[in-house]
Amino acid sequence: MYSRKKSNNLKPVLSVSELTDSIKDVIETAFDSVLVVGEVSNAKVYPSGHWYFSMKDQDATLSCVCFKQANQHIKFKLEDGLQIIAKGKLSVYPPRGGYQLVVTGIEPVGIGEWQLAFEQLRQKLELEGVLAPERKRPIPMLPQKVGVVTSPAGAALHDILNTLNRRNKSVEVIISPAKVQGEGSAESVASAIFLLQAIEDLDVIIVARGGGSIEDLWSFNTEIVARAVLSTTVPVISGVGHETDVTICDLVADLRAPTPTAAAELVSKGYAELQERFRSLKKHLSSSLDQRLGQARRRLDRLNVMPKLLRFEDRIKHKIAALAHKRKDALSSLEKLLTKNKHRHLAAKEKLSTLGPKNVMSRGFSILRKLEDGQVIRNFAQVKQGETLEGLLLDGKLYLEVKETHENWTTQGE
Repeated sequence: MYSRKKSNNLKPVLSVSELTDSIKDVIETAFDSVLVVGEVSNAKVYPSGHWYFSMKDQDATLSCVCFKQANQHIKFKLEDGLQIIAKGKLSVYPPRGGYQLVVTGIEPVGIGEWQLAFEQLRQKLELEGVLAPERKRPIPMLPQKVGVVTSPAGAALHDILNTLNRRNKSVEVIISPAKVQGEGSAESVASAIFLLQAIEDLDVIIVARGGGSIEDLWSFNTEIVARAVLSTTVPVISGVGHETDVTICDLVADLRAPTPTAAAELVSKGYAELQERFRSLKKHLSSSLDQRLGQARRRLDRLNVMPKLLRFEDRIKHKIAALAHKRKDALSSLEKLLTKNKHRHLAAKEKLSTLGPKNVMSRGFSILRKLEDGQVIRNFAQVKQGETLEGLLLDGKLYLEVKETHENWTTQGE
């Protein structure tokens, strides 16, 4: 048995716990705040949210842990092979007799934290193929109903409404308000996009925000907003920040606009182009008519010096008046044609809505189909007695067993 009393020739005998506690005091006091640079390896994220990993260089390896409360504000994903500078303190874990770095902050080497997070998400989405140009959907030429996701108090909404009012007053605008900066803003933007999905006959969605720093625009660089944009059933135009700002939202959207105002201009582009085409045709027609009238006048001037043709002066004046009348008629016809086509478009749109399956079923109709293969029942010969059918109604479905069959609608004996 060893004695713990100090003698003249012997040092005191320490237990493992006592020695470990002494080492713990020395290490945690001496290294209570350190910065360490190295390469990440064996990075793991546990269900608890804690990060466990190692940092290594050519000659040594250091075990590290970054608890949830410390890592929840780190924008980028910890990956093996990433060069980082970790801030923290050394801690000794007595049960294993080992030490580790308790990390309170991480910075990537050679690239900013925000830029690294952006690149990681961009690469992830690129590997999924959602950034490919062929996935982009075309913007409707003449949208009638436009959804706008932005802050109701921001200048972006004011610019969008002013632009649409100036370029195409017939567009119906549905505003889905969202918080576009700060804590919870990414979730707010995604929720606002999902709310617009329930709007019937929506043609296009604009997601917009004014300019700002990368921190101000970060909501639009998050995966939750990217997934919300990708989930839409209608095309999305992203008008976030200024022309030099590029966000993940810009990359996944069907069309990127350099500013919110430009997004509104792209929505009304088709209507503005039609107006410009009409003005151009009108100007060209007017110019052609003026040219022909000028030619007629010059011919008249030449003919007036010939006494034998003076009797035709009235006829020439009549022709000039007729040309002017035709010019007026032509301009009127163009305007009527544009109006007629607009009405035809609206009528066709209404007819398509009327002939839709839900509208037909709301008048008492239903769809019968075979349960085993989904084949739609169109005639009597498809059904056998005892067979089970599925009946689709407007608000649900029924399962029906065929007990009797008749070849006409009237009951027997009538």
